[in-house]
Amino acid sequence: MKKLGIVLVVALFACNKPKGDVNEILNVDKAFSAMCMEKGMAVAFVYFAADDVVKMRPQEYPIMNKTDLKKMFDDHKDDGVLKFKWEPVKADISSSGDLGYTFGNWQIFVKGGPTSKDTTIYGNYISIWKKQADGSWKYELDGGNVTPKPEDVD
Repeated sequence: MKKLGIVLVVALFACNKPKGDVNEILNVDKAFSAMCMEKGMAVAFVYFAADDVVKMRPQEYPIMNKTDLKKMFDDHKDDGVLKFKWEPVKADISSSGDLGYTFGNWQIFVKGGPTSKDTTIYGNYISIWKKQADGSWKYELDGGNVTPKPEDVD
């Protein structure tokens, strides 16, 4: 009977593995944003991308791998006109600890925008993250949308 109890306790823990640490992907997402501001979109988006990344784009077909993502950025050189940052507001991680997502708000600052004035564009994003064999997190899927300017909350 004692052996059966031990087997049941082991089985219970095996079936109820704790979730992975959601702070892991929150920290990676924040580091991704920081690199984007410091080194530019091309460097950051390629560095944090998985090899088989899917990068959604407004009114265009998605990019379907890291090689094509790099080519897209090579074809559109970063001239310093855009600054892109974001902040996650929600995240979760799978019970296996190897998949997760971040969702948040982004801002793009455009120097000398369409009206020759500096412009800020706002939006939301979602990134699906996967833990790699080396323990790092890379985004597998990323996309977003444009939103109106957030209202100030008093």
